[in-house]
Amino acid sequence: MAKQAAQTTENQEATEDSQDSPLLDTLGAAVKRMVAKGKERGYVTYDEINAALPPEEFSSEQIEDTMSMLSEMGINVVENEEAEETQATPEEKSEEEEESGAGNVDEAELGRTDDPVRMYLREMGSVELLSREGEIAIAKRIEAGREMMIGGIIESPLTIHALVDWHDKLVNNQMLLRDIIDLDATYGSGFQEDAEAGLAEVEAETEGEEEKEEKEVVEGEGAAEGEEGEESSISLAAMELELMPQVLETLERIAENSKKMRKIQEKRLKALQSDEKVPAATEKNFTKMKQELIELMEGIHLNQSRIEFLVEQLNNLNRRLIGLEGRLLRVAEGCKIKRQEFLDSYFGSELDPNWLDKLKVKPGKGWKEFTGPKYAKPIADLRTSIGDIAAEAGLPISEYWRIVATVQKGERESSKAKKE
Repeated sequence: MAKQAAQTTENQEATEDSQDSPLLDTLGAAVKRMVAKGKERGYVTYDEINAALPPEEFSSEQIEDTMSMLSEMGINVVENEEAEETQATPEEKSEEEEESGAGNVDEAELGRTDDPVRMYLREMGSVELLSREGEIAIAKRIEAGREMMIGGIIESPLTIHALVDWHDKLVNNQMLLRDIIDLDATYGSGFQEDAEAGLAEVEAETEGEEEKEEKEVVEGEGAAEGEEGEESSISLAAMELELMPQVLETLERIAENSKKMRKIQEKRLKALQSDEKVPAATEKNFTKMKQELIELMEGIHLNQSRIEFLVEQLNNLNRRLIGLEGRLLRVAEGCKIKRQEFLDSYFGSELDPNWLDKLKVKPGKGWKEFTGPKYAKPIADLRTSIGDIAAEAGLPISEYWRIVATVQKGERESSKAKKE
């Protein structure tokens, strides 16, 4: 019997060796010695693995396969022999593993995997953490992009019309203040310093109700939660009540200042369209008025949905304008007019009623065909539609382009900084 048992044991060891032999044979004698030593001790160190499998001689796949083989054979991989001797208890190891999960992860330790958690950790481990200075720099870039975007938006008459409309709807109780502004941001920015006293009075009146709610939590959590929701609603309503006069006043100031800026803007545009230099005083007043409007807009903290609405109405007109101008360009290219030559003649003359007459004197067969009777009506219709867009925007086309470009640039820079 003893002889049979010994023979069985030898057969099992032979079977294990035979299972490992294909991989061991491909990796060489050094790996075999390391595996044999690991079987005796129950562990191997990283230094021993690096010595048996030098990274410059073996591929990452071979190293990973060997690590998997060691794991299947029940051989632990440790930092060093001292770490194995002072191995933590299972409970301590579990806590250490949870804590280690919060930091950056070595990609080599994760290996190849399709597990989404490990893939996420690998990706996070490759990203450098932001320093305090980096966070501040990115916050400044986000704010600079947002200010650029607001600066472009406020130059558009479409924005002023929207703000005046919201003001009237607030006065007539057709809109809630929370639908226009970010209440928490506006209230917390010091916009309404006196509102704190009024809100404190409202909360003091409901203080007794709060104590009653705390007692009712023990009796029934559902009822308490309902009353807490009502209390939250009361606080929100009180906040709106306190902020309303100041928001209405700010919207009125924005509308009033916009009229002044529009007059300055018209002088500025007249000089630009006449190829004259804009007077320094006009440019200074324009910049000053624009900055005042930006500060007023920042003070009321429009909520994100309203900012998106203002940006989208600019983009909608811009898409229509691009479509019409694209059709006009295709007509010119159909007449064998070079793209750049057409654009040079078009820019600055978008609304000029005598534009076609001026083009008739240009040399070239293409220009004669373009200004001839064949395309007279299609071109006239397209230019009429372009004029309608300019009237809707309340600006010359060139100035409208500049505003859209400013808004889009600010939006891109802010979004890029947020991603970082």
